[in-house]
Amino acid sequence: MKTKRILFIASLLVLFSICFTVMNRHYDELARYPYVTNENRETIIKHLSNEDINYMISQQLKPEQFLPYIETKGFSLRNTLWYNRAKEIQPAANEIIVAFINDFKNRLDYAGLETLLKAYSYDTLRTFYEEENDYIQNAAIVNNPSALLTLIDENETLYTYEPKKLVSVADLPHVSLVDGKSDIKVSEEVSKPLHELCSNIAKTNNKTCGNLIITAGYISYEDQMPIYESMMLKYGKDEFRRYWDYPGQNEYQLGTLIRFQPVGREDSKVDDQSLSAAQSKDDQEDENEASKLSKWLEENAYKYGFVVRYPKDKEAVTKKLYQPFTLRYVGKDVAESLYQNKNVLNEYKVEIK
Repeated sequence: MKTKRILFIASLLVLFSICFTVMNRHYDELARYPYVTNENRETIIKHLSNEDINYMISQQLKPEQFLPYIETKGFSLRNTLWYNRAKEIQPAANEIIVAFINDFKNRLDYAGLETLLKAYSYDTLRTFYEEENDYIQNAAIVNNPSALLTLIDENETLYTYEPKKLVSVADLPHVSLVDGKSDIKVSEEVSKPLHELCSNIAKTNNKTCGNLIITAGYISYEDQMPIYESMMLKYGKDEFRRYWDYPGQNEYQLGTLIRFQPVGREDSKVDDQSLSAAQSKDDQEDENEASKLSKWLEENAYKYGFVVRYPKDKEAVTKKLYQPFTLRYVGKDVAESLYQNKNVLNEYKVEIK
């Protein structure tokens, strides 16, 4: 009796094993995946683990989302949405996109990916993330440098950012403060209001652009370096920032900062801020005209969308000495608001964040 019972149990175990083996052979891990086809089945099974397949099914990822990358070196199914978003914003070879997202995903923000990749190339970002910043320790890259009201925090940098649409101001009086550069460019949106401002200030004294010369518009990351070095040598690292900024932190790189200079003061340096410096009697007339021009800009620049970026009474806020002929384009609405409230852009930042 006992022997029969043992044989019965043994036969049940054998039968169970046979059934399990047969069932396992016929188990379809993609049975729950509605997008499987005869064409993509083999590729999916070949390249994805069971864990990946479960993730794919739970997230209902469609084949067209991940199949373009599935054979790319380093492909990770969990980064599929990132790959596609990056390629949509800045098309590139799959190898470049996969490697970039895999390497730097932890330093990226999915919601801010669009503004970042519209401003910087994959190569630029890779270089920035892989190299130490020479000027700012643990610097973060400015995410949206093309925004009209962009401000650069102390721990941020524009790195090698260049505005997409720069136009020359060659038809206006200009002498570039950048050695070796004859042309001056500004962001496209600044050009028309800048011409309007020059046209109207000319009415105050019947002189071209009111007898003002443009000495700076957009200044590239590379062109900022020699100016920064000269300021460092002259004032030291504790004082130079009252006159200039670290390369990558200078608002001239945005293309919306303009620096004028009155005719007759062409030899002044980038740190010549004062209108009250001692002048000879022969220079007094020019100095009086410069004072009138700075007053006009202070009272009228907002009508064209500009503000005096570093006013005399806001040095504690801007951290810069008075620069009466340095204007920042912010658009007419913001410019009027800042003018009426006697604020600078740094103070308006609270409202826009």
